[in-house]
Amino acid sequence: MKKIILLLFTIPVIAFAQKKNNGKVYDKHPAIDTAHKFGQAWISGDIETLKSLAGEGFKMASSMNNSPNYKGGDINNLLGQSSWMKKNFVNISLKNRGQAYSDAIEYKKSGLFVQTFQEFIAWDKNNGFKIRTPFNGIFVFDKKGEKIVRFWWSDNQAAWQKWNLSRETIKNGVVFKDHPFISKLRMVWYNLEQGNVEATFQDFSPNAKIYDSNLIDKDFNSLEEQIENVKNIFKTFDLLSIDEVGFPDYIDYEGSGGVVMSWCNMTMKNKKTGEIKVLKVHSQMSFNDSGSIVREDLYYNSNILN
Repeated sequence: MKKIILLLFTIPVIAFAQKKNNGKVYDKHPAIDTAHKFGQAWISGDIETLKSLAGEGFKMASSMNNSPNYKGGDINNLLGQSSWMKKNFVNISLKNRGQAYSDAIEYKKSGLFVQTFQEFIAWDKNNGFKIRTPFNGIFVFDKKGEKIVRFWWSDNQAAWQKWNLSRETIKNGVVFKDHPFISKLRMVWYNLEQGNVEATFQDFSPNAKIYDSNLIDKDFNSLEEQIENVKNIFKTFDLLSIDEVGFPDYIDYEGSGGVVMSWCNMTMKNKKTGEIKVLKVHSQMSFNDSGSIVREDLYYNSNILN
């Protein structure tokens, strides 16, 4: 019993001992202004400003690099990186991300730090690729709190990897002018022209999604909704003909399934007025490995049907 009582008295003491103030946090501080000035100079290629803000023995490093051989860089790397960005990118911005803001922390033991939570956006001036990534920075100041001696940052490495690939010529599949999946598209058109709605959708997966460019209140129709939509159109119009424009292409993407892209003219006759209209349709049908249509993206002007 004595041991239990001692334990009960010990627990609150331990919990209290774990809390210890190690400094102060500020949302407004001269160091924050310096860090922001540093960031703007860095993205704009302002070499002289960077030199004036970097302290003796300046070091920089990406927090996302896990290589055991990675040692970061010094002031020369900073200046080179800044010049490189100015040379290769345009409309570069580095701004607070959403409602986030920067903090200055005056640690009792470690000195003055600034943490930023921003977003980096830039366009490659050579190919138009847009890089957009969260960009968090940690700035460590010298003992006087005036110069930046350490700069660590973290961002989305996948965004930079995608940009790097954008500068290469990379094959991503094979294009077919004729293919069994193109035959399935033509069977869709055949059955639709014959007015056989049920047969039209026989090669669609039960869970297929139809993304219609004219939808306003939702992203896609389910298969059941699309069948009902086609039936409603047939109540007003007779479908006289479906004619290919050019020819469909089947693109067999590497590792991502395949898509049949097609263009056609649908000649429609209004049952009530007798007016004939031509509906120009672009379709993208996505197939799974078993050959079922799991998605269709449709582009046409629905005003023609009004």
